Amino acid sequence: MLTINPHNRSAGLRIFLQDGFGKGYGTAAIKHVLGYAFGERDLHRVDLEVYEFNDRAIHVYKKCGFREEGRLRDALLWEGEFYDAIVMSILSTDNI
Repeated sequence: MLTINPHNRSAGLRIFLQDGFGKGYGTAAIKHVLGYAFGERDLHRVDLEVYEFNDRAIHVYKKCGFREEGRLRDALLWEGEFYDAIVMSILSTDNI
């Protein structure tokens, strides 16, 4: 899902896969959404947040061209432990 801000030509990305891990579905979906965002919608920036323990998602986002911009420290309290949210983005001008 993209939450689009047309004034800034940007969008926030959210994706959730319930199953099918390791089959390339997430990568394919993200690439499709980025093609739509940069091609059809003429956006300049797509960003997202991912929790630091989600190594599989971080790998996929980096593979698709996203770069880490920073962290929101202790952004999630889950089962009594705090976790950082990693902020990542990709620009239309990035070589993807």
